[in-house]
Amino acid sequence: MSLLKRLEWKLSQSLKHTVIGFHKKSGKVMLSDTTLRDGEQMPGATLEPDEKVRIAQLLEKTGVHSLDAGFPASSQADIDAIRKMVGVIKKPVLTALCRTVKGDIDAAEIALEGQPLAKRGVSLFCGTSPLHREHKLNKSKSEILDLISETVAYAAEKFLIVAFSPEDASRTEKDFLCECYTTAINAGATTIGFPDTVGFLTPPQARDFIKEIQDNVPNLNKALLAVHFHNDLGLAVANSLACIAEGANVVQCTVNGIGERAGNAALEEVAVALKLHEVEFGRKVKVDLTQLGPLSQTVAKLTGIPYSPLKPVAGKNAFTPDAWGLETAAYDANVVGM
Repeated sequence: MSLLKRLEWKLSQSLKHTVIGFHKKSGKVMLSDTTLRDGEQMPGATLEPDEKVRIAQLLEKTGVHSLDAGFPASSQADIDAIRKMVGVIKKPVLTALCRTVKGDIDAAEIALEGQPLAKRGVSLFCGTSPLHREHKLNKSKSEILDLISETVAYAAEKFLIVAFSPEDASRTEKDFLCECYTTAINAGATTIGFPDTVGFLTPPQARDFIKEIQDNVPNLNKALLAVHFHNDLGLAVANSLACIAEGANVVQCTVNGIGERAGNAALEEVAVALKLHEVEFGRKVKVDLTQLGPLSQTVAKLTGIPYSPLKPVAGKNAFTPDAWGLETAAYDANVVGM
């Protein structure tokens, strides 16, 4: 590493926790889009690298805080897509998904090479529930904690922005879940994620998990708290909003709610709900609602996954005069941009 690069790295390290503290104190909700990775896991939704870049550019115009750009260790196509975004996508943070495997982190570093330090990161995941520990990883709790500590620390040597999420968090024992988060933050994680991997929580249950994390992760002041909900019970958006009300900083979502099984929390639904109810939530979200229409339509076209006319926000029947009156129809046309 050159002297200039070393100085840049040291300066960025010193500013890292200042930036985290600023984001937490601001009260703003940051949207982290995972259409290009988790959304693409939906059967039939395969995107070519150039198509991913086009969607990423629309997401940038919309104002998302970060983009889950792909899983470099999974395929050359993901590496190619991320390489095409480097230097092109300038405002959102580009992140790459990694298992708690050093080779995955190395692959992400190669894919994101050339992206500014403050605009690139990795998102590590590791199964933590009894089912995952016993049948997927064949590891004890202590072995899982050691794995988290080792790989998060390794990632933090290469990236300023390191997220950690316990896979199947919503079926993990709460005391062990908090221990995993504490370990990850101590190792250098700047964001911790709470994923409802199987999509079975209700809003009160989701909110209780966030309370538990806030009360029992003593170093949470050093990291942002993100939530990631799947929609198997049709509650992904409701669960996301419940966690925002409880103080979550980041919502991970996808355009049109696409994703494996029943999909993910829909970005456009979370964004509009927050904009319409800013007073209730006491939180703001930086999103240009006029971009949501073109974004939803482009994702539907490129993935080949159409959405129902009944779909909230994006569907052509949403905000019709029969339901909300002419004023809301004007809101739809002029603000949401459908």
